[in-house]
Amino acid sequence: MPYLLFGCLLAYPFLEVMSLIWLADTIGTFWTLIWVIASFCLGILMLRHHRLAMGLKLMHDIRTGQVGINSLLGIARYFIAAVLLLIPGLISDAMALILLLPWKSKSTIGQPRPDDGIIEAEYRRVDPVDTTPRIDR
Repeated sequence: MPYLLFGCLLAYPFLEVMSLIWLADTIGTFWTLIWVIASFCLGILMLRHHRLAMGLKLMHDIRTGQVGINSLLGIARYFIAAVLLLIPGLISDAMALILLLPWKSKSTIGQPRPDDGIIEAEYRRVDPVDTTPRIDR
């Protein structure tokens, strides 16, 4: 297993360089250079924006009581996508774009339940006490 991980770590940069060579051969060196510079600048802008956006999103989630795993994973996905855009290559750009897709999770871990109008409680029946005065004859 450690050799597989080591092999993947060695193969990744090789595949990134090969994808850039293939792109330069397909669309030209100038446009490939533009692609790499544009993706790098986009990654920098996303990281700059991430600081402010992360703070505002977390404060909004705390105020509404919706801090959960989904909101934290959304912030992490945005950050990882920004870092992947900084790495030159088509594979990292494709992974970043996949991470930026809007995913809707069905998980409700840490999320408050919606108000459906049902109040759950325990109850017991208590007969009313007759407080009218009685006249015994």
